[in-house]
Amino acid sequence: MNSKIITVDGPSGVGKGPIAMMIAESLGFKYLDSGSLYRSLALKLFEKNQNFDEVLSNLDYWMSDILIDFKYAKGQKSKIFVNGEDFTDKIRTEKVAMLASKIAINKSARDMLEKYQRSYIKDPGLVADGRDMGTKVFSEAKIKFFLTASVEKRAERRLNQLKDQGISANLRNLIQKLLLRDKADMERTISPLIPAEDAIIIDTSDITASEVFNTAIKIIRENLKII
Repeated sequence: MNSKIITVDGPSGVGKGPIAMMIAESLGFKYLDSGSLYRSLALKLFEKNQNFDEVLSNLDYWMSDILIDFKYAKGQKSKIFVNGEDFTDKIRTEKVAMLASKIAINKSARDMLEKYQRSYIKDPGLVADGRDMGTKVFSEAKIKFFLTASVEKRAERRLNQLKDQGISANLRNLIQKLLLRDKADMERTISPLIPAEDAIIIDTSDITASEVFNTAIKIIRENLKII
């Protein structure tokens, strides 16, 4: 097992992104947001060729000149850049999510992206968040977290995010969307959403991000002997 890799998995709305970023920042590790990676890649590929079936049939060719990188500063959300262009806000649309889902269920695409994601393993270490980081992409990681939360709490968080962006939304509709996404993620044949056998499960429903972080960082330091 690789002591320099930490994974944070879970469904939408459990807070895995902020927690993973806080851990990476605290340890000075590189950070990988796999969800944003899928979305950014999907959008860039669509910009290059709107015939997405053609893209998926020859993904190696269409991906060859795409470079994706994450940047973050203390106290700020991470930013994602594609070939030097800021894609952070551009990828937060339903259309991009739909394109990303086509990549997510394509085995050859996932296999190729797994190699791409593993290229993020750099000294002194990596914190990766997603849905199959601990079970598939970085199965050798020594520390694996799986975050959970009630669907109601997750929907509330999503509603607040949308409000902050000036977007109106309905809580009941958000709950239904989350339930459908959960079902699709858990039942897909390729890398389904399940905790790794050795994952540490943390329910974030009724605790703050700071409390989740403090719990996680204590576990990490005890197990990896990091001061």
